[in-house]
Amino acid sequence: MSTDYTETLKKIKEAEEVSSRELLDKRKALEADLRTMEDASAASIADAKKQAEALIASEVENARKSAQRQADARLASTGKEAKETAAKRLDKSALRKIIDNTILSEFK
Repeated sequence: MSTDYTETLKKIKEAEEVSSRELLDKRKALEADLRTMEDASAASIADAKKQAEALIASEVENARKSAQRQADARLASTGKEAKETAAKRLDKSALRKIIDNTILSEFK
């Protein structure tokens, strides 16, 4: 009877050792998978950050170019209007009206 009991204890001990090794191996495999996933996610985040920075730089450059085009267009338009205004000849009545409205209005 003691032989059966010791044999049973040995089998239980062996089963515990086998399951313990299997659990340890499984744990190591899961930890390795987790490290691989963490590395992949870090690389993915870094790549997304680089793409976002490139997109922001591109959009800033596009906005700068658009603003420069608008400023150039306004400058050209204003220059044209200034030339047109400078080219106009005022008759005496228009000149008198401007003088009366701006300069002499302070004395009234």
